[in-house]
Amino acid sequence: MAIVDKIRGESIERLRGIIDFYLLKGLIPVARKYPKKLKPPYTELQAEAMAVFSLANRSMRRLSDNILYEWKTSSVGKKASWTDVYRGIIMRYWKKTREMAPIALDFVLIENETEYKVKWDIMQLYLDPEIPEEYYQVETDVINKSEVINVPKPIYYTLLDDEGNRLVAPYIHLEV
Repeated sequence: MAIVDKIRGESIERLRGIIDFYLLKGLIPVARKYPKKLKPPYTELQAEAMAVFSLANRSMRRLSDNILYEWKTSSVGKKASWTDVYRGIIMRYWKKTREMAPIALDFVLIENETEYKVKWDIMQLYLDPEIPEEYYQVETDVINKSEVINVPKPIYYTLLDDEGNRLVAPYIHLEV
């Protein structure tokens, strides 16, 4: 961006599409270069990343009120919004594995006198439109209350895959 002495009509017409002339705050004449926008054809990797991002955005509508509440409360006081964290998890998982991360649609915290268990409703999406989405349930291992008593508080729980990658699930606060 550069400050200009004055803006003349013939200069604007001659440089249209190359340089943008405008008045900054309605007072100072300024010129700036038009930003370059990516145009198709994209690389295969860019196109796939765009498809993953699009699927991530569309999947947000399917979240239950219960899990949506947990996503929103987990982002209170943080710089990133819950939607940014949600998309970020999906994009990082895709970057590592080149497939969509399983998405937790709902959860139930099962508690009795001696233990906790979390039951998750999971949705698996695929980039290939020919493959239908899958729904399944996952139950976490039993968490004994006697073991949790000595752990520093507060305790948060989320969903990880076998390699330790975080899946698309919020942190659930376990009240002990």
